[in-house]
Amino acid sequence: MKEKNRKLVWILGAALGVFLIFLVGALWLLQSSSTTSFPGSETEASVVDSTDAPAGSWRSFLEVAPIAHSAPLPDAVPSALDGTYAKLDLSTFPQWWQCRRCADFRPAGGIWKLQFDAGVMRIFYEVTGWRSIASFTLSGDRLRVFNDGYCPESSGDYSWRVEEGQLKLEEISDSCAFGLRGINLSKDLWALCSDAEVSQDEPGCKEMLVAPIAPSREDLRATVVVHGGSSRLFDTPPDLFVFANASDRPPSEGIEITSHDQSIPHGVYRVLWWNGNWVEASFDLPTTSVGVQFLGDHQIGWARVLFDEQEMWRGNTSAIWSELGRYGGYIELSGFESGSHTIRVESLDFDYRPVTVFGFGFSYRGGVEP
Repeated sequence: MKEKNRKLVWILGAALGVFLIFLVGALWLLQSSSTTSFPGSETEASVVDSTDAPAGSWRSFLEVAPIAHSAPLPDAVPSALDGTYAKLDLSTFPQWWQCRRCADFRPAGGIWKLQFDAGVMRIFYEVTGWRSIASFTLSGDRLRVFNDGYCPESSGDYSWRVEEGQLKLEEISDSCAFGLRGINLSKDLWALCSDAEVSQDEPGCKEMLVAPIAPSREDLRATVVVHGGSSRLFDTPPDLFVFANASDRPPSEGIEITSHDQSIPHGVYRVLWWNGNWVEASFDLPTTSVGVQFLGDHQIGWARVLFDEQEMWRGNTSAIWSELGRYGGYIELSGFESGSHTIRVESLDFDYRPVTVFGFGFSYRGGVEP
């Protein structure tokens, strides 16, 4: 009898465990996909804290202390170089992907911040939140950098000068990160953000960015619904999905994908950034809804969606949804008249972040269901 009771208790416990697993899974699925209906998108300007990158915060970085890796920390006394500097790297590509093995200090497009403060040097890449901290000393116009965690046994020597609010670093010798630290630090001029001759509109110096105000929305040609997640994994996905990089996967008949010739092809994606900031799908299909899929890593930025040249939505693509390191969502348009149409995506370059467009979806019976 005791043996039977033990078996019964075990069976009941196992059943309860399975039930709890299914319950937690169901709640997770409900939370993992969000859907919001819009007659249009918000019309008021949005304020963006430019000091907070998705992967880390410049403010929190300022609280990090250096470590005496290979030499004692210098005395914490002010120097003639002290200040916060910034530059806009005009390299062709930003870093638009999550990377744990990328070369440290590798120059990449976007905003970089640099600070010298009483013997502590900090460098920060706003697009991804990559950062490094080291010690420094000055001797006249010579700068020595050491105690960097990425190259703890190496030191770097530079000449420096600040003229008209611009810092110029010239590498004398620096083997850190296969020489990439020296290339990065000396590649461009750094604007001294506190200098009176430097415009506070200088990229990287402004702490608060204001998103361009969307135009008023009257007589919209379609209804907008914002879905979190990847539409191809929805319970009811688009009937037809066309990749944004048409050169990699040509679209079906009745659809034409075009993009700016300076947008960046990346597999089946199109990366929108600066001059190459748009991709569009023109179609003449019996569709009931059409949508654009944003999908990427945490650093993807702001974009807007237009339908037949009318803006339908704008927002931060990384804020729509996130799960397991993926960010983005599906902006769906419906309720429009049959005929020839164009859906277009443009990046809003004010935040200097890339926008990764996965593709366009087309539904023939209703719309998608997450």
